[in-house]
Amino acid sequence: MRTNLRITAAATTALIAALSLSACGSDSGSKESDKAASKPSASAPATSGTDGGRQGATTGGDSAGTTGGTGGTSGGSGSTTGGHGTAKPAKSDGKQSGGQSGSGSSKRVTCTGSNMKLTATPISRPINHILLTATNTGKTTCNAYDAPAIKFSNAQSPIPVDKDTIPQAVVTLAPGQSAYAMVRTQGEPDGTDPYMTSQVVVYFRGAVGMESVGRSAYASLAKPVGVVDAQAMATYWQSSMGAISAW
Repeated sequence: MRTNLRITAAATTALIAALSLSACGSDSGSKESDKAASKPSASAPATSGTDGGRQGATTGGDSAGTTGGTGGTSGGSGSTTGGHGTAKPAKSDGKQSGGQSGSGSSKRVTCTGSNMKLTATPISRPINHILLTATNTGKTTCNAYDAPAIKFSNAQSPIPVDKDTIPQAVVTLAPGQSAYAMVRTQGEPDGTDPYMTSQVVVYFRGAVGMESVGRSAYASLAKPVGVVDAQAMATYWQSSMGAISAW
């Protein structure tokens, strides 16, 4: 009987000891788990820019803070580049080129009585012809367009012009240069009595049409010539006398 009681007491003591050891092990594991949870994580992801720097400082990770700083620097660099992209281009100086293109040497005007000196010279061969010479007395190159519009009397219209004498190009006269035209005062006798005159009136034409422009010019003849308006005719302006010498 006493032996059974001893065995029971020993078993009870062993059970209590086992329960105590189990409780201690559980408390120890819980404490270790709590310690591990309280430690900061070194693998926390870093964010860019300023927030990344703050996160690195909070978690104690040097690499995270450095990454955040780099992100901020990159942002600053982008802002600098944007500033360069909006810079205004330098203005070009167009005054010099404009002045050269509008130089007086390339500017041309129309030849008129204001810048031309007219002379009229009767010639012997062919008979009943007058040579007109118009000289540029201005300071600017001028164009002698078309043909001279000539009147010897109070006729309403100038004498006709020979279309076969049209020059290949407009006659351009630098200061001091001359243009030439030939005038026939009368043709074969047809019973019409010519009238005598010692003056020629010339009107200059413009670049468009047959209208006269500017001032007219007058030339006096060395001696009077006979004129029949119905038979009179003129040539176009020429750059040389050779083009109309045999007209």
